[in-house]
Amino acid sequence: MISVQPKFSLLAATRSIGWGAVGKLRLILEKLPSAQIALYGDERTIALKKEFLGTHHEFDAHPSGRFDVALVINDPAQANAIADLEVPVVYVDSLPYVHRTDSDIPELAKIACYCAQKYPIDVFPLTSPLLRQWHDISWVDPIVPAPQSRRGGSGVVINVGGLYIYNVAGLPDQLASDAIDAYLSLVLFPLVEFLQKSGRKISAICGNLNAGACKRLRAMVPDRVAVGPQPPQVFERILRDADLLMTSPGSTTILQAMSIDLPTLLLPSQNRSQLFNAQVYAKPGADVAQWPENVLDLAELERLRSQGISALNGHIFKSMVAAANSPSLSDKVSTVIRNAVIHAPGDGVLNPRLHALGIAGADQVAELVKQVAGRRQAND
Repeated sequence: MISVQPKFSLLAATRSIGWGAVGKLRLILEKLPSAQIALYGDERTIALKKEFLGTHHEFDAHPSGRFDVALVINDPAQANAIADLEVPVVYVDSLPYVHRTDSDIPELAKIACYCAQKYPIDVFPLTSPLLRQWHDISWVDPIVPAPQSRRGGSGVVINVGGLYIYNVAGLPDQLASDAIDAYLSLVLFPLVEFLQKSGRKISAICGNLNAGACKRLRAMVPDRVAVGPQPPQVFERILRDADLLMTSPGSTTILQAMSIDLPTLLLPSQNRSQLFNAQVYAKPGADVAQWPENVLDLAELERLRSQGISALNGHIFKSMVAAANSPSLSDKVSTVIRNAVIHAPGDGVLNPRLHALGIAGADQVAELVKQVAGRRQAND
């Protein structure tokens, strides 16, 4: 006999950066078929997320009414705002190792359930004193698609992820746009050109690439190569068919690749969290392609950590733009990428210990969401 789950109303929100948080939201919502879901945010971000998540949910901006529970992914400001509406918040933190300032996490006293995604904590200890001193954390497995058997045989997949489809609060739109162009110029186009010249088979070039970038890439590769943004299920199939993934170090993609034992190389980081991801998830001593020291000053980055995410990402963006405008620095970046590809181990650079973290995060968070919603309904 199939049990019928009680319906409940859920308000969902994600950080407006990249696709990783939206991807986690999608995977958790798939485990909550009885939820009546509304998406919280402004019109612009809701329209973009609606395109990614699909059309089977309600997507009103700042929806009114009463909600049994809220699910917030990696967005402390929105978690605080929703908690102030007296909606119990289940907060998912997939990057607990990067936090340094109070603004990096929500006000813990307001959160009904704080879920932190597991990672090799002995490799990279928690840096937030707030989280180190707070013991009421529900550690959950990585939130990844249910793994299916990898077939392989199609060649290399290149992925550059969300490329800041939404800007970081406090940074000029033009800087974010220039940084995207710089990353493509420094990393993606030289990588594709090198792979083509070396006779390596490319099966897909994925990410939030605009029409101009897609047109340029399609002129560089055979017609059979998939280029541009891919729906989540299509991207999962592309990875299962791949022999090798070369990706910017987004944690969701890294853990998804590890779950199907897909050999993976890491490209230079696009933002603050990706810099830490490359350290956390790579094998010790692995040759991870990162920015040369004269492109990105890591000592300056460490100094800026106490100033928050906007200061860090602003420095990274400006560094990429400056490097793209320098022929000598551009050449150095290209050399780093070529060497990483040439000397890559056959099994990639990801730490095999990641398997021990598990793959049941979406189910675990969904169960906690249902528990919080149930308590809210029982108390009404």
